Amino acid sequence: MILQEFADFLQEYYSEENLNKNEKQKTPVFLLFFWIKNKLEKPAKSNVDKIIQKEIYIAKNKVEDFLLIGKSPSGRNLIQSLYNFALSFEQQQYARWLHERKPDDFKNC
Repeated sequence: MILQEFADFLQEYYSEENLNKNEKQKTPVFLLFFWIKNKLEKPAKSNVDKIIQKEIYIAKNKVEDFLLIGKSPSGRNLIQSLYNFALSFEQQQYARWLHERKPDDFKNC
């Protein structure tokens, strides 16, 4: 349920019409942080929001680095699952990009 909502968010972000609007593409891992941060900052509207607010915390240090922390073992598993999903989504994007290339595209690199 949570992975599905994150997947829907990624699909919407990477849709053709949104990619034309976005000047610079962001990685799925960055978008994961952005998505969770938005879920934590807004009042819970759904069960997904409630679970994320109950299980995940964002810590910030003095140099403005952020860290996602699971409040419990299930929260840590949730973060790990979402992170792995974001990485697999990124690998799928790269595989699609690579599949569209021809060998001649790499001669001048």
